[in-house]
Amino acid sequence: MITVQLESDGVDLPNIDGDWISGICNNILKDFEHSKAAVTIIFSTDLKLRKLKKEYFSMDMLTDTISFNLEEKGEAIDGEIYISLERVAENSKIFEQDFDKECKRVIIHSILHLLGFDDQTSEDKIKMTQLEDYYLSNTIGVDQI
Repeated sequence: MITVQLESDGVDLPNIDGDWISGICNNILKDFEHSKAAVTIIFSTDLKLRKLKKEYFSMDMLTDTISFNLEEKGEAIDGEIYISLERVAENSKIFEQDFDKECKRVIIHSILHLLGFDDQTSEDKIKMTQLEDYYLSNTIGVDQI
């Protein structure tokens, strides 16, 4: 069973259908052969994510999302995802995207991080962007990426 919980930390929840969020998380996890998972998505602020980034990654910078894997090796995925709605709003302007679409992209991006995908190299970024685009549009199969 896959459970997805939405929480708010100092912000209003975005106007994105909770069923869509749960469904996309379920689809991604199942596509990568995870039938059991517990994911909590916490919508928050720049200040909170900056503190987390500094505390856990020794980096004093703004970020749109941070994903934490809480499970022990070999156990079902148990993760927390923090999303700064301020960064999502700023990025939607920078990339000329609708806020909802940008927020959905960040949610997908965050789930991919829980699965072990990284975006530190340009090759990794390309792969993640392809997967994000796939889950936003479902125009090609995962096996074709």
